[in-house]
Amino acid sequence: MEKIRETLLRHKGALVTDFDGTLTLSGSSLHAAVKVLGPDSGLARGRDLLYHTLGKPLFEEALKGNVNSSLKKQAELWWEKQLELYVTEQVSEEILARAAALLEPRTEILELLRFCLEKEIPVWIVSAGLENVIRFWLGQQEIPDEKIRILANRIRYGEEKPAGQVPVITAWNKKERFFQQAGRSADRYLVFLGDQKEDLYWREENAESFLLREKSA
Repeated sequence: MEKIRETLLRHKGALVTDFDGTLTLSGSSLHAAVKVLGPDSGLARGRDLLYHTLGKPLFEEALKGNVNSSLKKQAELWWEKQLELYVTEQVSEEILARAAALLEPRTEILELLRFCLEKEIPVWIVSAGLENVIRFWLGQQEIPDEKIRILANRIRYGEEKPAGQVPVITAWNKKERFFQQAGRSADRYLVFLGDQKEDLYWREENAESFLLREKSA
C-alpha cells in the first residue's frame, strides 16, 4: 500500500479501483442479495436459470481467451438480464443494504481510500457490480461517498420500489465506459488497482497498475 500512496502523491494522480475482490475479500455486490433472500427466492431461481443459459457459456469462452466484440455483446445481455431480475422481483433497498453487510472489507484498502480522501486524491470505483450495494457498503465502513466517483450498474428506485436500471457495466466494457466518462480525471496519472487482469493496464502511458492477490496486498 505504501508504494501506491507514494505513486499517487508523487504524480498527483487519481486512483481507479475495482470493487468486488479488491475493496472486499469475498462475496459479490451483484449477487449478495441472493444470499439474503435465500435459494428458493425468485431472484435466486431466476439468476440460476440465467447463469446456465447465458452466464456459463459466456465465461467458458472467456476462459479460452475468446473475448471479442461478440462475446462483449453477450456479456452485456447477461448483465442486463440479471439487473432486470431485481426489478421484476421487486428487490428493496433494505435487502441491498443487508447484502452490503455480507461483503468483508480489505482493511488495507479501506485505509487507502481514507488516505486518498484526506489528501484530496480523486477516487473512481469502476465495477461490474451493483452501485446501490457499493454505496451502502461505503456507508457501513464510514467512508463518505460524495467525493468518490462510482461507475457501476445501478438499480433506479421510485417510490421505494425498483423501477429500472442504467446502461450495463460488464467486466469487459468497463475500461471503455471509464474513459467515456472520466473527463478531466483521464488527464491525470492513473493508478489502476484490482484483483484481475480486466481491472488493470487500461493505459500504458502516464499510468501504473497494481494487482492484489488473495488476502494481502
